[in-house]
Amino acid sequence: MKKLLSTILSGVMMVSLLAGCGNSGSGTNTGSSTNPGASTSNSQAAGNATTILQLGHVNPSTDTDNLQYTCLAFAKKLEDLSGGTIQVKISGDSQLGTDREMIEGMQMGTVDMVLCMNSSLGAFISKFQVFDLPYMFENRNQVYGVFDDNELMGPLKEQLYNETGIVMLGMVDNGFRNCLNNIKPINNIDDIKGLKLRLPENAVWSACFTAFGASPTTMAFSEVYTACQQGTVDGFELPIASTYSGSYWEVCKYYSLTEHLFTALDLCMSGMTWDSFTEEQQRWIQESTDYAVAQNRDYIQQVEDGWLTEIGEHMEVNTCADKSALISAAQGVYADYADEIGQELLESVMDKITSIQ
Repeated sequence: MKKLLSTILSGVMMVSLLAGCGNSGSGTNTGSSTNPGASTSNSQAAGNATTILQLGHVNPSTDTDNLQYTCLAFAKKLEDLSGGTIQVKISGDSQLGTDREMIEGMQMGTVDMVLCMNSSLGAFISKFQVFDLPYMFENRNQVYGVFDDNELMGPLKEQLYNETGIVMLGMVDNGFRNCLNNIKPINNIDDIKGLKLRLPENAVWSACFTAFGASPTTMAFSEVYTACQQGTVDGFELPIASTYSGSYWEVCKYYSLTEHLFTALDLCMSGMTWDSFTEEQQRWIQESTDYAVAQNRDYIQQVEDGWLTEIGEHMEVNTCADKSALISAAQGVYADYADEIGQELLESVMDKITSIQ
């Protein structure tokens, strides 16, 4: 794998040198450089003392946004550990593309790092879809217990690297997902039936909402605001953190706490970029990730209730009173995807969850 990655990286570096530029775009740069838009390979090829890493995500670039906050924590820690020799340019607002496009960019070596939804990796490695099954987790302790279990996650990370050339560094908490719409509050499964809801490009999620009786429509996250504004869709689903940072009360009237899925985010790095670093630099990157993950989990749990309160000042918020029929409908999705995900993995994850309160 490393030999293949090395060959691909050499080609990417040659193309970059001939083109005379790397991926660029407006974003947050935690340090200074003579070539702040360059990717890692370009910076090293040019012999610059400072290496610039690109890190993309799809959320707003405001400092209070949960994804941006986490990326900033990672960037600052890595700059400190490296003595300023490794800096991070953060590009939010889908500037580097959708999750899928950025993941493909990591495979090609044109994007260094991405903070993406774990569900986006399921399109590349089917086993990752196990975490997309509806109503799997009841609380954050269960989520952390699963994603921090190296016995469970180690083989998945290894497969991800071997088959896609992507290094998964850590899991970030973005909260449970809820439904926004312009038609009515959702208190039970009957209220969700017939609603035209936008979903990410994810087969499991589409199957989930089809089982609920909704009419799922896939589209890029960057198109959601306009789609709701124009009535192309009735609504969509999003965790509290992203609903708040995106001010989606401007285009939706109701926010119902269905908590149907947990939004696990993965901080990932291109294998080409990872393999270009020394073992010491790799330790700095992993330590910075661990720090950012800890900061993220503390941050979101401290501020999430306040975000929900503010959301409630702009739109009608309700707790989904009866989830029983939703949970029951979800069981069919488990059965449909058990073979694709792998029955053994599914049982291992469920056993881990049931062992945690």
